[in-house]
Amino acid sequence: MNARIIMVLHSHIPYVKRQGRWPFGEVWLFEAMAETYVPLIINLLKLDEEGKQTPLTMSFSPVLLEQLNSKYIKQEFVNYLKERESMARSDERYYLSQSDLEFAGIAAYYASFYRDIRRDFEIDLQRDIIEALRYLQGRGQLEIITTAATHAYLPLLDRSDLENQVYWGKRLYEQVFSTEPQGFWLPECGYFQGIEDVLIANGFKYFFVDSHAIEGGKPLGVMSPGGSEPETEVETFASTGLSTYRPYRVENRDITVFGRNSMVSQQVWSSEYGYPGDEDYREFHKVSPRSGFKYWRVTNRNHPLDKKQVYNPDKALLKVKQHAAHFVGTLKNTGQNAIEMGFSSPLIVACYDTELFGHWWWEGVNWLSEVINHLHNSTELELVLPSQVGPATYEAKVFESSWGRGGKHYVWENEETAWMWDIIRKAGREYQNLKGLEQETLMGQKAMSQALKELMLIQSSDWLFMVSNNLTRDYAMKRFFEHYTKLLRLTNTVQNQQFDDNFREWLRRIQYEDDFFSCL
Repeated sequence: MNARIIMVLHSHIPYVKRQGRWPFGEVWLFEAMAETYVPLIINLLKLDEEGKQTPLTMSFSPVLLEQLNSKYIKQEFVNYLKERESMARSDERYYLSQSDLEFAGIAAYYASFYRDIRRDFEIDLQRDIIEALRYLQGRGQLEIITTAATHAYLPLLDRSDLENQVYWGKRLYEQVFSTEPQGFWLPECGYFQGIEDVLIANGFKYFFVDSHAIEGGKPLGVMSPGGSEPETEVETFASTGLSTYRPYRVENRDITVFGRNSMVSQQVWSSEYGYPGDEDYREFHKVSPRSGFKYWRVTNRNHPLDKKQVYNPDKALLKVKQHAAHFVGTLKNTGQNAIEMGFSSPLIVACYDTELFGHWWWEGVNWLSEVINHLHNSTELELVLPSQVGPATYEAKVFESSWGRGGKHYVWENEETAWMWDIIRKAGREYQNLKGLEQETLMGQKAMSQALKELMLIQSSDWLFMVSNNLTRDYAMKRFFEHYTKLLRLTNTVQNQQFDDNFREWLRRIQYEDDFFSCL
């Protein structure tokens, strides 16, 4: 029998709408839209037109969906694309004036890229990424699942905050897609025993964990290509004798858990031999001081940035084809090994951050499309959706875990972030203390609604990750304190019922700044 492949792409950008533009803020979202979401969706639509089956599982954080659905973001994204195309043309003229034909050619390549993305977004997608996702899900090409409302790291939240994150994650999905989500993505694959009860109470049928959460052993660990996670001792989990080649029911619970396959994940993510580190792929970390464009290739992943050589897009595309074929070969070998171990129709679960493809790994969207083409034509492998996998017949006791380095919670709770967790828990208690107060006025109801939004924004895992990695630390702390300050004013005003004109004007302003979750 065939090996079955579940490919899961997890999509998340923190809430950055009207929260700064460059170098931190909205530009993060625009880069992901231009380099990942638009080209990926366009490729999936083309494959669908060709009659090819492309059943992928994708999760979208509610804050990302809300931003993608925003008229403001749509218009600013078009402006961003025009700016990038203009800057690329300026670079092209500059390099031609310097008789540097190699760099001028790459600048022209970027100008064409942003022009084409703008055409795709405005004409093919009609500025509506969400509608394209609905269409692909309706065609059976995607199974879209949800996650925590603001991508909070769930294992460390108090129970009431955890329930809010899961409940609103589901509600906001339903508002966007007009259907119930079947699956839930645990942010950072963060799991603890008991979270399944909250998922079951909200009607979820399945979720995903890292491989060691089911199999035991030494966790693989995954980190963003944009930074290195803090060093920590890696715990070795007791071997369970179980395998991620099949789904499981969580012990004594009516919900299915899928485990990420460590081998196929490492082939893509590994900092030592993963595909994105190939010498011919574009170097992510070296940028032009003139325009911010990236003109260099990896060359050698161990070389300093000043030793990088010029990027060649044509050579990179040749590597894409080779690596796609190699990856599918790895899937075949993995499936065959599983069959020889006694799994008649083994399941191989490959989980990645969507933004790896295109944003971090420039050639990644093309690689993914090549992989899907190979899988469509394969007689040994079959792409499937989680809902197409039959009910789990085996049980598993799942370890408390994450896909961060060390296998547990260290990346998000450590000596650098302990004070943030003190504030997160204090903020949750302050909000809970007000829930019993009945708000008879419309202003009081608006203030309570905004307080919940600010609370959930404080809980975003992004601020913790950035502080832990010293990655855009100042921006993360600024956002964290701003949302906490807003929450304090809201809770104090509700407590004292002092809705004066100054407060009303201030509330209108922050409702504009933090304009999301309209159903809340």
